[in-house]
Amino acid sequence: MNEPYSQWHAQNSATDPPLASRYRSADPIRWNGSMVYPMYTERFGHTTTLLSMTLLSAAPPAGLRGHGMGLSVIGGYIDLEGRKLEGIDVWSDALARGTTVTLTPTGPDAVFTLTPVWVDRSGVQRSWMGNYGILVEDTPDGRIALWCSVGEGPPNFANLVVGLGTAAAPVIETPKETVADTITNTEMSTAGTTGSVPYPNGTPAGYAATSSSAATATRKSIAAPAHSPTSTPESPASTAADPVGDLGGRPSQAERGAETGYRGALYDLGVAMFGRGEEDQACELWAQAAQAGHPGAGYDLGVVLFRRGDLVAAEGWWRTSAELRDLRAMAGLAELLDRRGDHAEARMWRARAADERAAEAGQAVGPY
Repeated sequence: MNEPYSQWHAQNSATDPPLASRYRSADPIRWNGSMVYPMYTERFGHTTTLLSMTLLSAAPPAGLRGHGMGLSVIGGYIDLEGRKLEGIDVWSDALARGTTVTLTPTGPDAVFTLTPVWVDRSGVQRSWMGNYGILVEDTPDGRIALWCSVGEGPPNFANLVVGLGTAAAPVIETPKETVADTITNTEMSTAGTTGSVPYPNGTPAGYAATSSSAATATRKSIAAPAHSPTSTPESPASTAADPVGDLGGRPSQAERGAETGYRGALYDLGVAMFGRGEEDQACELWAQAAQAGHPGAGYDLGVVLFRRGDLVAAEGWWRTSAELRDLRAMAGLAELLDRRGDHAEARMWRARAADERAAEAGQAVGPY
């Protein structure tokens, strides 16, 4: 079951695409008679929860330098020694010892998600690509077993098998020393930087868990580029010279309402991938979230595509988000339409944006 290491694209033909290209949402796909999930998601609602993870077995591809589970929390945070983290990566040696973390909700719709992560032969951390996926099994002892295939080589769900257990946290929880030892800060270069590796010394010493540190529950971008497509400047004005540069503004009510559940999980995980320098994977996640109705995902995806020069695709995604009442997407779409000479439709979108702002302020709106 320990398959030789090889690039995933060398194992798949055009008629047999990798698992990552088959996912269309957070819902599972049927593959060889089994339900395969792109990520495991569980709601923990109002209750502060202890999440325990234990390695049950592992058979990683030969040549892989590390593998583990990426944990993210939506609508809450991971409480670790006074730090509030939206995401950590827990590597195999930490899983072998057994790891317990505290999940604290900030609203009624708090969920946590898990997905495989790995370090390839060159030392680059990967996720959300190739033949990755999860099979979910209920075990006799009441736990859940996640059979995980990493993205390198053909699908093999024995690559990493992790047992999960959840319990309500005590009112006062003392952080465990064993957990602290498995967490390190990930203030590191992105995978796309020449010569960069996801560990300070170039080797995953012990494959310790890594975390994105932040003073608050907001995940901080890791070595983010000068411009992040998820930034939202206060000024909603746009310019003819750069219809993207100042498209920011406060998210609409529709966008805020979409930031829960699977759509929000897909969007936030895309933001994390972008922060790691994995732009293509971020775009795939944002496309899934936008198709599921997340306005901000379509806007951010349109920004990336615009900067790549793909104006047709950018227009399509901005139009999708504009229909979902995203003000930034309406502004970007209007600018593109003006450039193309469709001034009447551009005026219509600007009018809709003005009406949307008026509606949020409680003022009367007119017809579009």
